[in-house]
Amino acid sequence: MTGTEYMLYEVMEPHLFVIRKQKRDGPEKVTPMLTYYILDGSIYQAPQLCNVFAARISRSLHHISKAFTIAASKLENIGYVDADESAALESKFAKETIDFKEVKRIDHILASLQRKLPPAPRPPPFPEGYVPSASADTEKAPELQQSGEVQPPPVDPIIDQGPAKRMKF
Repeated sequence: MTGTEYMLYEVMEPHLFVIRKQKRDGPEKVTPMLTYYILDGSIYQAPQLCNVFAARISRSLHHISKAFTIAASKLENIGYVDADESAALESKFAKETIDFKEVKRIDHILASLQRKLPPAPRPPPFPEGYVPSASADTEKAPELQQSGEVQPPPVDPIIDQGPAKRMKF
């Protein structure tokens, strides 16, 4: 027995019947070709698995590319300055003048805040037996370590980068 045959593959009685088209090369060797299903009296051809994967991958790539396009349009150009833009920025900064009254006012506000607020508390001491990790500053000055002075840990440049920039939308 060789050739093409249709086989009732799965049955869920009143609503769903699955029929498989297969090529028979021998009594034991069968190659599935297509699958059809009958749902409530309507016949449909089931998609092949490669077509399902291709459609889902192309749909996800479309959404990812759309997201990158939106993100790229909303981000400002960092590190790139056009010659026309740089001339415009220089002229803008040249036009701004420093007002002496404004500088005095800001100094007065900062001085009053400094008087009102207490100084920042000292950090707690290290626990006994704790030795801070070696950094580039401690390697440069080994004589300070031997004098017995406790050095505060260096500021991490990755963490301490000041306030974050606001994104422009």
